[in-house]
Amino acid sequence: CYETTWTSDHDDVTATNCFPFSGAEDWFGGAEMYDQSWPINSWYKEMSFYLSGDMFSDPQQFGSVLERYWLSSQGVALYVEPRIPLHVSVEKQQICFKGAYIEPYKPKKSPAEPILKYTVCLSDSPQRAHAAILQKYFKRPTSIPDLRMIRSPIWSTWARYKVGINETVVLQYADEILKYNFSNSQIEIDDGYEKNYGDHTFSVTKFPDASGMIKKLHNSGFRVTTWVTPFVNLFSENYAAGDENGYFVMNGGTNTSGRVAWWNGIGSSIDFTNPKACDWLVELNLLEKVRSTYGVDSFKFDAGEINYITAVTDYRTHETLDNLGSYTQYYSECAARLGTQIELRASWNNQHLPVFVRMMDKDSNWSKAKGIKTLVSTALTFSMLGYPYILPDMIGETRHTLTIAFSKFINWSHIFDSSPLPEKELYIRWLEVTAFLPSMQFSICPWQYDDETVKLAQYYVQLHENVVFDEIVSSSQKYVNGDEDLGPIRPIWWATSNDRKAFKYDDEFMVGDKYLVAPILDNATRSRDIYLPGPLWRDGV
Repeated sequence: CYETTWTSDHDDVTATNCFPFSGAEDWFGGAEMYDQSWPINSWYKEMSFYLSGDMFSDPQQFGSVLERYWLSSQGVALYVEPRIPLHVSVEKQQICFKGAYIEPYKPKKSPAEPILKYTVCLSDSPQRAHAAILQKYFKRPTSIPDLRMIRSPIWSTWARYKVGINETVVLQYADEILKYNFSNSQIEIDDGYEKNYGDHTFSVTKFPDASGMIKKLHNSGFRVTTWVTPFVNLFSENYAAGDENGYFVMNGGTNTSGRVAWWNGIGSSIDFTNPKACDWLVELNLLEKVRSTYGVDSFKFDAGEINYITAVTDYRTHETLDNLGSYTQYYSECAARLGTQIELRASWNNQHLPVFVRMMDKDSNWSKAKGIKTLVSTALTFSMLGYPYILPDMIGETRHTLTIAFSKFINWSHIFDSSPLPEKELYIRWLEVTAFLPSMQFSICPWQYDDETVKLAQYYVQLHENVVFDEIVSSSQKYVNGDEDLGPIRPIWWATSNDRKAFKYDDEFMVGDKYLVAPILDNATRSRDIYLPGPLWRDGV
C-alpha cells in the first residue's frame, strides 16, 4: 500500500487527483445512492462534498451509508483519510478526489493539516486488495446481532398505515399476522405514535393504554419496537430540557440551539458528540423510561445524515469534528448502547457495531430509480463497505408517489390509505429477493392481495428460516472471527478472481459460499439467464 499526501499553508488551496476507469476495469464501493449501480462505472455524479445525505430530500446527494473506500476488479483499492475535507465526482469514466476547506467543511485548524491524503493498495486480485483495506482501516463486527431478527420477519406499521396508527390498529395488525400463520421477530410501531416528535412517549389519545397493548402483544408472542429520530421538535415535552442543558447542535453565531427543518416539522438535532446528550436520550431520561414505562423491547433509529447538521446556520457541535461523518458515528454508537436488537439508517465508520443497517426506503417500481433493481446492488455495496447485517426495508416498499420534502404539507394517512397497493408481481419478486438477505421485513401484507400471495409469502418465510438463516449465521460468524473477509452477502465474482464477466452482474449474489441467488427483477418475466462463475455448481434450493 502507498500513501499520498498533499499539503499547503493556505486554506484556499485545493488539491485534486483522478483515477481513470480503464476499459477492462470495474469499480465498486463508495456510498448508497438513489440509482445504485454495481459496478459504479456508469454513475454520473458531479463534484460534491462527500458526506451522507437524505436521498428523499435530494436524490443527487450521496446516501445515508458511505465510506471513503473504492475497489477495482484489477485489485486496486483506494481509501481516503477521514480528516480530509473530501469532495468526490464520478463522471467521464473516472473517479476524482478533491480536498478543499470550503463549506460545509470548517477551516483548517493548523497550516500543517493536509489538503488531500489517500492510500492506494495494489494486489493481484480484488479479494486480496479488499483484505488489505479491511485489516488496515476497518473493524469487524464484535458479534452477530439479534438472531431472532435474522430468522423471522419484522412487521412494521409504516408502509401500510403511515401515521394513521392507534391502539386498535396495532392490535388488529398483530391479530392478522397470527391469523395467517406468520412468524415474527417483532412488531415495529413506526411514525405516528407520539403526540409531538421527540416525546418518545405514546399519545394518550391514540394509545390510551399503551402498556396494556404491549402486554397483549408480548402475550401473543411479539416483541415491540418503536421509532426514534435524532430530532426533538419545538413543541415536544423534551425540547426545553435539551435546550437548557445544551444537548442540541448549536447555532454558532447566536450561541443558541440550532433549528432544522426535517420531514416532520422544525426542531433541533441532538448533539451526539456530547456524551451527556447521549446519556440523556438513552439512559437518564427518554428511551430507558420508554422501556420501563411501557415494556418496549427495542428501537428503530431513523435519520442521522450529515445534511441535517450542515443545515444549521454556522453549526457547532460539543466536540469539534475533524470529519463531519463522525456525527453519524456518535449517533450510531449511542444507539448501539441499547443492544443488538436495533436498526440504523445512517452509518459511517461503524462496522464494529453488531446491529442492522437498513437500506433507505425504496420506491415501488421496476426500475433502477430507487426501485427493485437497486435491491441487490445496494446489498452488495453495504457488504463491501463492511456492513454485513443488511436490512432491506419493507417488502414491496412504501408506495411513495410524492417527494418527501413536501411531507409537512401532506396528510400522510389520507393519501396512502387511498393509494393503490404495489402491484402484485412486483411485491412477489421483492419478497423473493428479501428471503435470501439477512433479514425480512413486511408492512404491506400478503393477505392484502390474495391466497396465492399468502402461500408464496409463507413459503419464502419458511425458506428463509429453514435454509437461508443457517448460512447467514454461519458466514457471519466466520466474518466476525476473521476467517472470511466479506460478510454473508457477496458478489458472484468473490468466488473467482479471473472471470471478467462476473464483475458485470448486478442482479445476482451469493449467500456465503453455499448459495448463488439469481432473482427475476423484470416485469412480466418468467425466466432468465443465470451466470455461474467458476467450474462446478449444483442445483440445490
